[in-house]
Amino acid sequence: MATRRALLQAAMAGAALAAAPRAFAAEAPVVFDALGEMRTIYTPQLIEEILASGTRAIAVTVTDPKVEAEKALAQTLADIEIYDRYYDANAAQFIRTIKAADVDRALAARKIAVFYNLQNSTPVEADLGQIARLRERGVTSIQLTYNDLNRSGAGCFVDDDPGITEFGREMVARLEAERVLVDLSHGGMKTIAGAVAASRRPLIISHTACKALWDHRRNTTDENIRAVAQKGGLVGITQIRTFLTSAKTKNRHFYFDHIDHAVKVAGIDHVCIGSDRDHRVIPDTEEELKILLKEEGSQIKPDDWPLYLDGMNGPHRMDVVRDELRKRRYSQAQIDKLMGNNVRRLYRDVIG
Repeated sequence: MATRRALLQAAMAGAALAAAPRAFAAEAPVVFDALGEMRTIYTPQLIEEILASGTRAIAVTVTDPKVEAEKALAQTLADIEIYDRYYDANAAQFIRTIKAADVDRALAARKIAVFYNLQNSTPVEADLGQIARLRERGVTSIQLTYNDLNRSGAGCFVDDDPGITEFGREMVARLEAERVLVDLSHGGMKTIAGAVAASRRPLIISHTACKALWDHRRNTTDENIRAVAQKGGLVGITQIRTFLTSAKTKNRHFYFDHIDHAVKVAGIDHVCIGSDRDHRVIPDTEEELKILLKEEGSQIKPDDWPLYLDGMNGPHRMDVVRDELRKRRYSQAQIDKLMGNNVRRLYRDVIG
């Protein structure tokens, strides 16, 4: 989720991670999380547990998407510096990369390939030339919008979505030219539809769910899911509980209902996992809720707590996903597509 600055600064002030012993045995098939958390406060032991659950690649949001547009570029570049130092200091467990082929290298070396994502295009502001600069600094995917209006279009918190702007169409074209993946997460439905229509290359909605099953403003209509698939793109199903159901217990099956529905609409080749979730075990406490409310401000309510689903709160949740997909009678090849191979293909096709 969004605010990471304080965690980044605190972590970099401490000692760099030491390489941990390879204590976990059975290796799972590759997981490529289309949008997830990889906080710099994670311990070596936690990273090992994430590795044991099969994660070998992840797109990580490197800055707070809520920063005002005039400050966004400077903040983004500063945060990228922090992430760069962190991953480079811990090269025993991570590969910081802009190349899809490095997922293979991560598999061979039992590391996690990390790709940088921006959840808002405000760091570009009015200067499309900044896209090339951000690409050089390691950014491989950029969302057109966060929750509100910007130069490109409307986020999902905008009640009257006017659709993609002319600048937004130019943004899509420049992102594609620079081989940066266009991410439509958090977009309004008209803005998403306009961006898909304007695109010439596959796009992604990296972390969303199905509006047909749960009418949450962060979710995506079948029409837009289908349109993204027809362009060769992907829709990632998030593991944030509030986007899936209001049920606070006995709720895990709702996640897999959303995966099933997305596969029915888009096809098995166009659905993936975009968890948008922390890998730590998050305790169900008032203290944790206060931290979340401080990070997210007015964009989250106390009743949204907890964000996690039953049995999917911690570093082994990808094992749970794999097991549940088997129970739903997906074949091994289909599970591998959903959990990683579809995203690997998209990254090869788009970012190179």
